[in-house]
Amino acid sequence: MSETEAPFVGSDEPVTIEMEDQASGDVQANVVRMNQSAAEYIEGEAVRLEQSAAQSVYGENVDIRQSAAVVVDAQSVTVRTSTLLAARASSLSLQASTVGLATAREAHLDNTQAGVLAAQRVDARNTRTILMLGREIHGDVETMLDPRDALLLGLGLGVAVGAVSVLMRLFRPRSRPSRRS
Repeated sequence: MSETEAPFVGSDEPVTIEMEDQASGDVQANVVRMNQSAAEYIEGEAVRLEQSAAQSVYGENVDIRQSAAVVVDAQSVTVRTSTLLAARASSLSLQASTVGLATAREAHLDNTQAGVLAAQRVDARNTRTILMLGREIHGDVETMLDPRDALLLGLGLGVAVGAVSVLMRLFRPRSRPSRRS
């Protein structure tokens, strides 16, 4: 452990938790290392998942390898051969992985699939996305929707939902007033 690491809140000494072949609800420590384990909520300065699963991961530096997570929120996230539903990071690095929704200041993607990715700077190689938004995008990216197509799709869906709503109101059977004797 480096000298700059502070103890976990509520503790006098830095806390390290190592899990192997275990399942847990909440895991909170300065350093969390999980191997072939599962947890609902993980919080730590340094978190590493290997062949593990987590519902929520929060930390400074998160490293995920051959694992799955629902939500990851950290300063720096490195993902290799893994799946994330949603990720938010200042620096996001994905290699041979899949992410549903991601936001980052800087994103580095290599042989990755993403649903929606928004980042200020994206460096990509052999990457496929449904929608990618970025100020600077460099590299090989195949995108199904560009921002114009996404706007048109959203407008079209909005108009369709509005029209169905109006039609349902027009053709809804009106309730009859009850007769009282």
